[in-house]
Amino acid sequence: MGIKEYLDTLSGQIRSRKARAMAVKEIEDHINDQADFFESQGMESQEAVQEAVRQMGDPVEAGVELDRIHRPDMEWRLFGWIILFSVLGLVIQYICFYCCRIGDVSAQSKWILGDSTGNFVRQCVYTVIGLAVMAAVCLMDYSVMGKHASLLAACFLVLIVLSCTFGVIRQINGGHPQLKCLLYLFVPLYGGILYQNRGKGWRGMGLCYLWIGAAFLVGAEGIGGGLGVVIDVIAVCLMMLFAAACKGWFHLSKKSGIKATTVLLALMAISAGLFVKFGLKPYQAMRLKVWLHPEQYADQGGYSIVTIRKIVSSLSINRDCFKILEKRGLEDFLYAGKSGSDFMILRTAVTMGLFKTLCILCLFCAFFIYLFWQASHEKNQMGQIMGLGCTMMLAVETVRNVMYNFGIGLGSTGGIPFFSYGWVHTMAIYMLLGILLSIYRYRNLVWEDPVKTGDSSGLRIGNYVIRVEKKPVS
Repeated sequence: MGIKEYLDTLSGQIRSRKARAMAVKEIEDHINDQADFFESQGMESQEAVQEAVRQMGDPVEAGVELDRIHRPDMEWRLFGWIILFSVLGLVIQYICFYCCRIGDVSAQSKWILGDSTGNFVRQCVYTVIGLAVMAAVCLMDYSVMGKHASLLAACFLVLIVLSCTFGVIRQINGGHPQLKCLLYLFVPLYGGILYQNRGKGWRGMGLCYLWIGAAFLVGAEGIGGGLGVVIDVIAVCLMMLFAAACKGWFHLSKKSGIKATTVLLALMAISAGLFVKFGLKPYQAMRLKVWLHPEQYADQGGYSIVTIRKIVSSLSINRDCFKILEKRGLEDFLYAGKSGSDFMILRTAVTMGLFKTLCILCLFCAFFIYLFWQASHEKNQMGQIMGLGCTMMLAVETVRNVMYNFGIGLGSTGGIPFFSYGWVHTMAIYMLLGILLSIYRYRNLVWEDPVKTGDSSGLRIGNYVIRVEKKPVS
């Protein structure tokens, strides 16, 4: 059997085009290497090729085995977690807004009753659309996005700037805070940028720093408002950069990479301190004072944190605390204002009691532990860094939102996954989850630097080794 006939027979057994192309290329290279080796041992050219092909084994059997291993493999456990939280989030919203009452007034706020459908019904629609978007992203090969990450990131940031500059998105208080959650999507793109700059030394590291600066400028100056989310995104990107440096991606020593990243963080901290000391405008300085000492400035913006802490002190272990809130005059803060996206955890604790809320938070902890475990065990380097970034972004926003709901922490948050409502936040969350599903779905089809064993004992393609027979040649 000739090389072409062997490869045609083998490739016909492999259904995935991506796996088929990789397998054919690697096996053809291996056959040619084996044939060259046999020729160097004294065989005739045609005889050497035939012997190399024979030692590869039955092409149908090898092709079937490659097809079994290298095909899309859905991560059903993660998909189950997502469906569980999607349903749980809608149930909690329904309970908080439709099933509880404070005195004679329904817990539905005037804002929610502003139209016939209500935010809950709209959120059901957003969730269904989000799941559909997640499924579409999951079916895409994430490695394509990673390999073109610089171009996609540039288009993404430019599109945000143009949308804000030319009035495509309406301004709110001088900014576009409704777009802040879109910056979540920069994180997986930044993972691809890190991957693209492997082996480029200090130049590659410098380019990665510049991309972080670009994202910060677009978030702080282009979008405006919601600076807390921008800081979270930048913090996650810095952690990804630190992880890449520790892994030696830039072909620097591990020690040099860690030193460079540490120096950068120190310089950023010093710059931030100088800016806080000398560069803040009067209203920004006052806002910082309010964040740090809300009780002293309750009449100048610290009202929210002070009120949250009063509500937290009124929470019951296993029942609602509506009557207590009524007596203390605190019910309007949660049930007559536009605070649904920010305070869903606090609303849950008020409606269902502290114990049930803590159980829900324990579920979140288990979910993120599972996500981090999956990301850390991903063998593909691009998939690992992108998965780690998406997981950290979801975890950071969740932790900050929970802290804010219990009167701890500073600044605005994008909300909490699955529980907060709003179409931009919902779509951003489900797109991140779709990227995670794509990473794990294509884990058997995307790999770097296929390894040949260096002798005639076998050929490794991905995780599969084709064994070939060693035959002495005189």
